[in-house]
Amino acid sequence: MKRLILGFVLFQLASPVLAGVDILSIRTWHSPLRTRLVFDLSGPVVYSVFTLTGPQRIVIDLKDTASNAVPPGDQTLGPWLLALRSGNPSNGVLRYVLDLTAELEHDVFLVPPSTVYGHRLVVDVEPVDKPVRTSIKPVDSAKKKNYVVVIDPGHGGDDPGALGRRGTREKNVVLAISERLKWMLDLEPGLAGQLTRKGDYYVSLRNRIKIATEQQADVFISVHADSARRRSAHGASAYVLSSTGASSEIGRELAKRENASDLIGGVRLGRQEHSVREMMLDMSVDWKIKESRAFAGVLLHELGKVGFLHTKQVQEAGFVVLKAIDIPAVLLEVGFISNEKEELALNTTLHHERIAGSIFRAIVRYCTEKSLCRVNQDSNGIYVVRKAESLSLLAARFGTTVSALKRANKLKIDTLLIGQKLVIPGS
Repeated sequence: MKRLILGFVLFQLASPVLAGVDILSIRTWHSPLRTRLVFDLSGPVVYSVFTLTGPQRIVIDLKDTASNAVPPGDQTLGPWLLALRSGNPSNGVLRYVLDLTAELEHDVFLVPPSTVYGHRLVVDVEPVDKPVRTSIKPVDSAKKKNYVVVIDPGHGGDDPGALGRRGTREKNVVLAISERLKWMLDLEPGLAGQLTRKGDYYVSLRNRIKIATEQQADVFISVHADSARRRSAHGASAYVLSSTGASSEIGRELAKRENASDLIGGVRLGRQEHSVREMMLDMSVDWKIKESRAFAGVLLHELGKVGFLHTKQVQEAGFVVLKAIDIPAVLLEVGFISNEKEELALNTTLHHERIAGSIFRAIVRYCTEKSLCRVNQDSNGIYVVRKAESLSLLAARFGTTVSALKRANKLKIDTLLIGQKLVIPGS
């Protein structure tokens, strides 16, 4: 990341010259870390960047480039960009000027084509002199009382993940499921959930790992929705880190695809402070894999109660996001978005709640059986309703149905009151 200084800095990155490059679209993404401006290009472009002060500006000159793309409106530029302007200062040069709210750090770089996008010119801006950050404040180990579950909704931002035939995007499905899971965890005394992303923006694989480490996570779950060439493929599956190689061809292809997320998401790989490989820990990998397998087995057992499983066996593959974490870590595929029936289900709130409830029960079962957490157990099958709870969410949490809850409690309506006592069927 280049820091703005008084005057200007001029630099040019070597790139093959391609005459007649078109800007196809201009997009913005916002996260707690930065604002990102993306130019979608028809090919690689030669560009130069310099900064100006009084007021603060970033100037980007594109050689032999034309554009009919509509720039984002000022209201969508985020908290640090005031405006985006364009002009032609000389023949063969298209200039964009970013008006800034203050002195900012910036990075401008090209991203090569991926399976989802073509050539991109990425502009990242963020406040000056802030340390490497996440959207979550580090935990004080002396004050830690809860069993911390870091939930990692896969993909985000420029990386949509798998795409369904009806246009469903994996990134949206897994975020919805993850948000409901966090809500369930946070309502349970003794448990706490943390998300690696809270919106539609991309978090690098390295920063997902960093969040888990800084939060002193006790367990890590990366939530995804699978895709396969065979449209009939369906059901959930769970993966742990492999010390030898993928346990299946599907696992091998899945790991390859997920490990390429940084490229799709627009991360400047050559500028990473440390590679994920450098973050590998010297601890007992055998212990981590053993506990990860145990947790994954419980996950599959609970998920099997609410839907089909792709396989009952825990799978192994070399997922980057699982490598540098010294805790039980599982990559969970909640279903196949490429399957028409599962795509429809994955678009419903009810299915999101059922999956989140299954994961929640698996966490409670695993951590209590291992004596790793103290979760308040409901006595005599009686549950006291808390704020923002609904029959559907309670049904998902306890692995029952709304109709069963209503029958057990002789309820005529779906509305619940805070403090209301409910009989939980099967407790």
